[in-house]
Amino acid sequence: MTARLRLRQPLRSAVAALALTFASASACAADDAAQPPRVEFSGFATLGAVSTDNKDVWFARWGVNFPGDSDPDFSADSLIGLQASLRLTAYNAITLQALAMEDGSERQDPRITLAFFRQTLAPGLSMRIGRLRVPFFMLSDSLYINYANPWVRPPVEVYGLNPFNDLDGIDFIYHTRIGELDAEIHPYYGRGEIPFPEGKARLDETWGLNVALTQGNLSLHLGRGDGRFTFERGDAQFRAIAAVLRAAGQGSVVTDLSGAKGKTSFYSIGVQWDDGLWQTIGEYARRDANRYVPSAYGWYLSLGRRFGSVTPYVSVARQTLHKQFAEATLPPGRLATAWETFLTSRNNAQRSVTLGTRWDVSRQAALKAELTHARPDRDSWGSYFPRETPTTMRIGGRALNTLSISVDVNF
Repeated sequence: MTARLRLRQPLRSAVAALALTFASASACAADDAAQPPRVEFSGFATLGAVSTDNKDVWFARWGVNFPGDSDPDFSADSLIGLQASLRLTAYNAITLQALAMEDGSERQDPRITLAFFRQTLAPGLSMRIGRLRVPFFMLSDSLYINYANPWVRPPVEVYGLNPFNDLDGIDFIYHTRIGELDAEIHPYYGRGEIPFPEGKARLDETWGLNVALTQGNLSLHLGRGDGRFTFERGDAQFRAIAAVLRAAGQGSVVTDLSGAKGKTSFYSIGVQWDDGLWQTIGEYARRDANRYVPSAYGWYLSLGRRFGSVTPYVSVARQTLHKQFAEATLPPGRLATAWETFLTSRNNAQRSVTLGTRWDVSRQAALKAELTHARPDRDSWGSYFPRETPTTMRIGGRALNTLSISVDVNF
């Protein structure tokens, strides 16, 4: 593993601003005897393995990591993260988090996933600036901290719809009471980027609003985000299909496959009930895009029952294609087959049923195992990737079983 931290220019500026803020705030904090500065450290890690019963496909978490080429595959879920928070005064703090896991370009370089300065502006209201966790989903805050989640991984039918987890920008968090409800209102703005093999995806001018409502054992999440979308492809499959389209007089379609003029919207709603014995979690999310990626929506429902330190659970999930991102008119034959294969590879629609068990070995460690029975749609690869030539094998319509095991720790 290469131990290099790669910081983009906006993050360099943010880190420099944080350093200046730290210096000035530390000087002020030195006079605050009632609340001296203090540093808090924490960490989390997952060792996970996944295997499928069909050895001609690999399991894939699209946009999160590169499909593994070994069985079992340890790259899909394994990670380690460290976090440090410097509390300057009772009203402000600096948080840094570094994470090492495989990304979409098959690299495992450690990277900064959180780097923000937090300031309390008024009772119940705080501001954060820097690199933030973008709250697209109900469980975004615990997305990397697998120990906090009941499953080996959040259902890919929903959480695969938006692989952007970090934003360089600013947000505000306001806590208040509305009748008998605890409410959190969370607006945000920023940009994010994800590397891919020979390409990258980027969100710019991204703004959104999340609302969380809690009463007793019940919590509700509502979210909406919009942004400009860039998806620059440079892989061999894209170059080949672009050449096919141009040769068939469909060159204008290429601008819908790769470029920097996309727009996207994301919606999510989630509900959770947890009374200490039963745990029910459900979530719906929808991604709309005018180009580069399909528009799709997904949902899941999960039910778990605690028996002491052991929690068996069952989950059902579905992702559905709403609209493909490009259309081309090609004569029947090899060119049309190549185009259909390209579209199929970008479609992750599938349905699944998962049976699993979580064993809380201690307050800091959990062992999980789950078996997923998935069936990708006929024109989809679902959450799988072909080991053989894509044009000569079929994934869609098949029944695929995936076994996942993980050890999660939080320290």
